[in-house]
Amino acid sequence: MGDGGKNIKKLEFPAGKARALIKKIQKIARENNKEARLVGGAVRNLLMKKPVKDFDIAINFPIVHFIEILNKHKIKFYETGLSHGTITVVENDISIEVTQTRKDIKSDGRRSEVEPVTDWLLDAQRRDFTINAIYLTDANTLFDPCNGLLDLHNKKLTFIGSADDRIQEDYLRILRAFRFFAWMPEFEIPQDDIEALKRHCKKLNLLSLERITDEFSKWLMASNPINSLYLAKKIGLDRLGFGFCFSLVNLEIDIFKNAFLQLDWLARLAAITPVHKKNKIYSKIRFSRHERARFERLMQELTYSEASKLITNHWQKTAYWHASDLSDKMRIYCIRKGFLFPKNKWSSIDAFKKPKFPITGKDLKQAGWSTGPEMGLKLKELEHLWVMNEFKLPENTDFSPNNFIPKIYES
Repeated sequence: MGDGGKNIKKLEFPAGKARALIKKIQKIARENNKEARLVGGAVRNLLMKKPVKDFDIAINFPIVHFIEILNKHKIKFYETGLSHGTITVVENDISIEVTQTRKDIKSDGRRSEVEPVTDWLLDAQRRDFTINAIYLTDANTLFDPCNGLLDLHNKKLTFIGSADDRIQEDYLRILRAFRFFAWMPEFEIPQDDIEALKRHCKKLNLLSLERITDEFSKWLMASNPINSLYLAKKIGLDRLGFGFCFSLVNLEIDIFKNAFLQLDWLARLAAITPVHKKNKIYSKIRFSRHERARFERLMQELTYSEASKLITNHWQKTAYWHASDLSDKMRIYCIRKGFLFPKNKWSSIDAFKKPKFPITGKDLKQAGWSTGPEMGLKLKELEHLWVMNEFKLPENTDFSPNNFIPKIYES
């Protein structure tokens, strides 16, 4: 079995349920004269003193043999990717992905055919970035065949070997590069790797909507993705990969940058999507029904009149008609238009709860109305009257259907 690298530096995994399961898996491997090593984001985050959420272990013996041992010990697992040598072991609310060491033998940029190997160097060389190819051994030593520790120290996000080769193995790595850069904005991507990303941007069109959505949403969810979005725009990833140019106007200005960073990923997507390019996004991102409905609402821009009214003493009247997404829509408007919203107003906007309109169809039926379109129009008229009267109905409000003439309202 070749290591092809040095076991260096000790690193102790913090005590807890995760370590207990990691040690259990490593013990199983050791008892079978094999080895299990923690690898990827867990090791990287430990070294960076960041929280560890996902756990991946590589084992250098057949996954089917490992499954037999798990069954013998009555350890729960799921066959989450058995065709690629991957299962997920579960215990005490901890999930660990366990994958047999492997190498790629063929790839079309979307999926790879893999072959089991026992050589840790070959397993490392098929991974994406040097900082994700650091292994933590059973003896708590670090195996670092691709100089990931040096890149961590120098804050460099570097592809392993040839950036072109790594990208062509899986074009999703284009988005992964930007996602990692967004989550680690203090890192730099070498210029040669940036050029490789630029060369392959168009190939994002080969990927499934599900994979793009998962990676892109993680990218936008980063604590500060703004620099990564500017880099993406600079190399044409937005235009070539998504079919439209990201709108990043005003995001270099602190007040609007801060407004952007208070949005969730879906609202951030709305903020960088030009209104006239809204439909382009549906061919690239797979939304749930709820997400699509909310995205549609977020893309319905406030007018200048509405935004201005939110500053006045009677701002609640305008807020009522946009209540479900009021804070997000106001921040998106400010970013797009460079609109300076008073700082002391944000707490009120953020805390606004839409009052419940007290009149229902049942009330109108009791007043003599029959179910139908006109009753709906009457309800809308009463709702507008209620809002304009400070969320109260005047004492002389006419509920009867006599001589009703529908009115046209602007919400």
